[in-house]
Amino acid sequence: MSLNFHFILPAIITLVIGVPLVSAFQPGDYDLDLIDLQVMDLQVLSMDDTPDYYFDDADLIKITINITNNGIDYFVVHATMFNIWLMEPIGDNNQNNDVLEIVDNYYVSYDFELEVKYDNFYSRELFNECDYTNDRVKMGQSKVFTICFDVLRIWNNEILNMDGTKRYYLVMMDNHHSTSCPNCKKILLSTTDSSQKYPLPSWVQKILKWHKQGIISEQEYQNSIEYLIEKGIITEDPSKKEIQVMSALAEKNMQLKEHQAKLSLAQQTNLYVSSMNFYESKYNDQFSGVLCKKQNNIVTLSGDYTNDNIYYDALFFKLLLFDDFGNVVATGLSKIVDVASKDFRHFSVSTPYKGKIDHCLVMVDSKF
Repeated sequence: MSLNFHFILPAIITLVIGVPLVSAFQPGDYDLDLIDLQVMDLQVLSMDDTPDYYFDDADLIKITINITNNGIDYFVVHATMFNIWLMEPIGDNNQNNDVLEIVDNYYVSYDFELEVKYDNFYSRELFNECDYTNDRVKMGQSKVFTICFDVLRIWNNEILNMDGTKRYYLVMMDNHHSTSCPNCKKILLSTTDSSQKYPLPSWVQKILKWHKQGIISEQEYQNSIEYLIEKGIITEDPSKKEIQVMSALAEKNMQLKEHQAKLSLAQQTNLYVSSMNFYESKYNDQFSGVLCKKQNNIVTLSGDYTNDNIYYDALFFKLLLFDDFGNVVATGLSKIVDVASKDFRHFSVSTPYKGKIDHCLVMVDSKF
């Protein structure tokens, strides 16, 4: 179903007031047709900061995006290029669901802003990923960013609902001065979020496994899938989604292989024994016993990880090194496999780096 967005066009305004307007698209703006934008993960976190004054409560939206530059010579991703549009159907009783209008919009918040605002919040590590974004993506390159939005709850203290009648869109502008389209990209967040929040039930996964092993026939498999779709238990053939997951896993394994090759080369060229330095480690509540150290120009962070309630074939950890100015100066990647529900596992992740660092951060990069 196509959505028609209503905008007040500059040409119409010019005819009404007789004053020529400057076009929203200026020379030097990016052609976003050459940019691929993909939402990798979305989290909505309740921020009940002031219980006695509920208008101050909010929801933190954390969106992890992958940006691919397919042809712009010098493309810089700036956090202010992004915002969220809250849209709803217009007309009497919202009967015309095809036509939407903007009823609110939200702007990116940074980690230091959130830490000041939620000074008494129990877990300020939630803000670590909400870094100030101003980074170049070279032609042919892909990069992953996490952007955060601090959404104050409306006056009746309604909790943000991505899957309600109102629709939330992530909008990427063509530069960090623009505030409106047409040269923009829009992604419906409720569609993205639903696939993250509701994993396949274990018994549906068994049907997929039985089909692979030949325990059930192709016809039996198709009949089962059609029945599940008809009853609304699933929305599509899970084998299609599995192909997408396998492709993403293969890409992540390739990234890990490239990182391990770089790490191995660095270890071969640093065979001398040097003093060992230790650094402050930052992490969330799923990690414990974390230690970050540097020796022979190799930084290693190790510790223990407690899994959530879902089984994963593979779980990737990412190490980030920060300098004194809060800039990420190096990253590392590692993984553990066959991670059971509530599993308690030891992990280690390393990266080569010769310079001075201030602190280390470990995070879950992706789960499969």
